Amino acid sequence: MEWTLKEDRVAVIALHRCGYAPIQIFNILKNLNITKRFVYRTIKRYNEDSSVDDWSRSGRPQSVRTPAVIKAVKARIQRNPKRKQKLLALQMGLSRTTVKRVLNEDLGLRAYRTKTGHRLNARLMDLRLKRCRALLKRYAGKKYREILFSDEKIFTVEESYNKQNDKVYTHSSKEASNRIPRVQRGHFPSSLMVWLGVSYWGLTEVHFCEKGVKTNAVVYQNTVLTNLVEPVSHTMFNNKHWVFQQDSAPAHRAKSTQDWLAAREIDFIRHEGWPSSSPDLNPLDYKIWQHLEEKACSKPHPNLESLKTSLIKAAADIDMDLVRAAIDDWPRRLKACIQNHGGHFE
Repeated sequence: MEWTLKEDRVAVIALHRCGYAPIQIFNILKNLNITKRFVYRTIKRYNEDSSVDDWSRSGRPQSVRTPAVIKAVKARIQRNPKRKQKLLALQMGLSRTTVKRVLNEDLGLRAYRTKTGHRLNARLMDLRLKRCRALLKRYAGKKYREILFSDEKIFTVEESYNKQNDKVYTHSSKEASNRIPRVQRGHFPSSLMVWLGVSYWGLTEVHFCEKGVKTNAVVYQNTVLTNLVEPVSHTMFNNKHWVFQQDSAPAHRAKSTQDWLAAREIDFIRHEGWPSSSPDLNPLDYKIWQHLEEKACSKPHPNLESLKTSLIKAAADIDMDLVRAAIDDWPRRLKACIQNHGGHFE
């Protein structure tokens, strides 16, 4: 026995009478391939005349969105889900509106962005799986809050721009161009390398790597480790136990660096214990850097000194609730990586 549209409407009204909001009803019943429009229209009809029947129609049968057209669109999408609506409409001799309604209303499909990610092969996935298991076990409970996470990132003087989220609300594209200056991009903009450490209890100072100086093991030890990492034992962690995390950069995994940390009795995650090629497992990479860039680079900078000033201010003003939420998300990410056998999980 097939589930009918009237039974869909009965289910919508039943949830509506239980106090559920339309969007909640849609989320509960979306497996029935209904649309948000269907939910809202059903509730509106019920509120007007207490009926679960659909509005009467003119009786004219559909001449374009026929079962044959829907089947043809479905077959094409199954062969290639990356099809563009405009091109699909042109190829099938349909309007873009018809194609959109077939995809959204008849087939229940939505368009999602193709995701990017770091390159992972079988060996890296196996290493990520093993190391995530070890980290999850070692830092069970709240022990991960003892970790000082660190990372480096290159910032440029150019304005930060997110083409997906940065929108301008105007009456036309011409008006948008006149009201909001165009985001400009140039060849080889001035840039600098930034190092930062974050923990559940605070941030280190922002460190700017000197231009033209290669950050080898000696430079790393004499600048970052001596001036920024070693002092946090007494400042950020108040002489309590803490753990230093760093990635597998050559200066970090150098034997002299490992010996430097061990000689000062700093507990740290050795390079063979940290998952390489894993920006999705470092709070700086998956949250903090993006926030700092949005704040410090909301406008283009005339020079590097201006950029440095903005980065220092953005780090000083950062909301610790945001930092702590990012760090508290770390165990969940380890578990997600394990569930995906070391592969991508975002």
